[in-house]
Amino acid sequence: LPQQLSLASYSVSDGDLVLVNRDVALQEEPDNLATIPYDIADNVIVNSEYFLEEQAIEPLDQLFHAAADAGIEHFIINSAYRSGTLQKQLFDQYGADYSLPAGYSEHQTGLSLDIGSTAGKTENVDEGKWLEEHAADFGFILRYPEDKVDVTGINYEPWHFRYIGLPHSIKMQQHAFAFEEYIAYLKEKQFYKMKVNDTTYFVQYTDNKTS
Repeated sequence: LPQQLSLASYSVSDGDLVLVNRDVALQEEPDNLATIPYDIADNVIVNSEYFLEEQAIEPLDQLFHAAADAGIEHFIINSAYRSGTLQKQLFDQYGADYSLPAGYSEHQTGLSLDIGSTAGKTENVDEGKWLEEHAADFGFILRYPEDKVDVTGINYEPWHFRYIGLPHSIKMQQHAFAFEEYIAYLKEKQFYKMKVNDTTYFVQYTDNKTS
């Protein structure tokens, strides 16, 4: 088969690589939200109406079905997109130790979700271990790893996964980058080429800042 090529520019201000953390606020609310299907897969419970950016739904579906093929059966989605209003309510209710102010939570991007397990604490069960090892194959990253607290500024959250797409998730896994470290890598590198699953990606970094 002929090799496929994908050429795109990526920015930290919008798109799948938008960076949101304690120091960087979300600039624009997501505008392409879709509902996570209640029946997305037999091995995951979706017991509320949750939303993600539309481009993340199919990779999430593929992730859960791959996990099912590996015998991983006890997922539950606990959170996904949150509006600024809801994030403010959570911050007002729980405070800075357990929540972030409106505008500074990844959940407002529509690209993050919390995936738990009905079998126990995420970090102790097969669901969490499988996700940490395999989520990158589908464009998702463990956003707040245990060994990157000094980089992310957020305590270890084994349930919080963020969609950034391919090949970024694979590159991050190869280098053991936190998301902030990957963005710094892109800024320094400006361009790289990478082959994933018979597709060669050309990744070019742009800032997209306007005066």
